Amino acid sequence: MGGVEGSQGEILPNFQGDKWKEGGHGPRVAQALLELRRPENRLEVLDLALPYQDQVLSLIGIEDRDPQRNLGDYQNIGYFLIREKSKNRDGRTAEAPEVVVIDPGLREGHWIRSVLGIKKCHVIFTHFHLDHWIGYEPYQGEAFFASPLCKMVLTQMAGAEKTGKSIFVEGRLTDYHRRPLPLRAANDAERLLPLKEEIHEVTGRQPYRNQSLALEFFELPYGQTEGTLYGLLETGEVKILFASDLFVSINNELKIEPHYAFKPKGMVIEDIVIVLRALLGKELRISADPPTLTYLKRIAQPDKIALGHGLIDFREYHEKIAHLLEELEEMLRINREHII
Repeated sequence: MGGVEGSQGEILPNFQGDKWKEGGHGPRVAQALLELRRPENRLEVLDLALPYQDQVLSLIGIEDRDPQRNLGDYQNIGYFLIREKSKNRDGRTAEAPEVVVIDPGLREGHWIRSVLGIKKCHVIFTHFHLDHWIGYEPYQGEAFFASPLCKMVLTQMAGAEKTGKSIFVEGRLTDYHRRPLPLRAANDAERLLPLKEEIHEVTGRQPYRNQSLALEFFELPYGQTEGTLYGLLETGEVKILFASDLFVSINNELKIEPHYAFKPKGMVIEDIVIVLRALLGKELRISADPPTLTYLKRIAQPDKIALGHGLIDFREYHEKIAHLLEELEEMLRINREHII
């Protein structure tokens, strides 16, 4: 979720697909991008074309900018990773594209699915906040994936007093989000919760892997929100980390936005510090199970970070992330040494 109380979330600077194109997107995706970017659709669209195994992976991010349709201040980016199938000898595409939808937070997204030509897909919820799942209806009947905690919150309404229907319908996503949620989104939450879809659990020991899309998602017990899935897209040429809402942009400044649905503030800050140290390739200073340690090492030094509110270049933001880490570690030190 973007921003903090009293602030407006912003799209972080993104990268045009041309920087990575070798031959560009496949014909279906190229045509879909033209359609999606029509001004009357009121969408913000970013794209990357990533060469992989003699084909191209198309990573598309879509934010709904229509104030009569979107989630207001809470609108995030839904990501679509698409690999168009190879062609038959007659030049026609043999099968529908392979697709993974990451955080379907776009309301009324049936037409977007149609424009992208999505026949079958997998859908991943990175965490339980409303703006990351409320647009799941166009994908009903497909395979859904989430962490055990995210699944429990959305299907069993566990912890409803902090994270469930009562907060969504009141217009608050958590106790630390006090900006109003559009009534249409609150009505959606009332109608949709608890989710009835079958959701496959993803953990550190049981990750989601899609080799044809060079994609892997796994749970880490550290970050902005409990039960968060992180993802790695690794083509051999580029490494993109899907990090959900680990960072947000407020007044064009990179910031963190911790949430305290299940843990106290100090523990959440400590968790974020662990992830930032891992991103920067620093010593972790923790004891954890082998899968967790392996993934923390693998997320180090990505080329890009795909966030709920934008796609950033890690090298460009390296200094800012390092500064954030220093501030958080100093805050923890002061609390530890001086609070009575």
